[in-house]
Amino acid sequence: MYEIAFNYVYGNSLLHRLDPRTKLGAVMCLSILIFREGSFAGMGLLIAFFLLLTGISGVRLYFLLRSVRPLFFVIIIIFCFQLFETKGTPIVPLPVFTPTYEGLRLGALLSLRFGLLLLYAALLTASTLPSQITNGIERLLRPLPLRYLGVTSFDLATMMSLSIRFLPSFLENAATIRSAQLARGLDFRHDLRRGTTAIVVPLIRRSIILAEEVTEAMESRCYQGSRRTSIHELSMQKSDWKALFILALFIILILTL
Repeated sequence: MYEIAFNYVYGNSLLHRLDPRTKLGAVMCLSILIFREGSFAGMGLLIAFFLLLTGISGVRLYFLLRSVRPLFFVIIIIFCFQLFETKGTPIVPLPVFTPTYEGLRLGALLSLRFGLLLLYAALLTASTLPSQITNGIERLLRPLPLRYLGVTSFDLATMMSLSIRFLPSFLENAATIRSAQLARGLDFRHDLRRGTTAIVVPLIRRSIILAEEVTEAMESRCYQGSRRTSIHELSMQKSDWKALFILALFIILILTL
């Protein structure tokens, strides 16, 4: 059975109970650190911090690693491109594509960055309900003058929440269509173009149908992007301020390396 990635995992851990604004702000800060960090020592600390948060959340590490699996091919492409296209000292002299030590280092660093970014995002969605993510994004965007652009913070929050919510469905549909086409005798090894078309076309069609169904459901419930109330009002607790303080100490530690 296909295991859905980027989905919520029910729990009552400290990470689950934190305010969504705290977790969203932490992920944004950690994302900036990931792209800023240029040493393997710093990346090691970021990996250790992720493992610590995973242990606190009670979410299985295997479930989070499944989130990276659909994009593992992209990570390999990033690594190979840097390995063969970065100029420097050759590892093995080849006539066309020559791997270099500088490319090996840069490729490994970029692959770690991309993978860690996905893992932190997966940990966020695994420990936060989609409705809480929507409320947190809306509260963070509320002070911005978005009305001059013709949108509201509620519109953007709903759009982001739906994107996060339908990513697991998109991956599940892709796996289902691929299995169905293989059962009908499709062979990717003989005709890659035809095999890709046989998956992409039904996947796009099913995604459009699903989007139309969601649109009709929201319209039938009279959804509007104006100011909305929530049954769960957000409020920062002591645990949230403690978590932000620990995050600030970790950021200072990374920056001083």
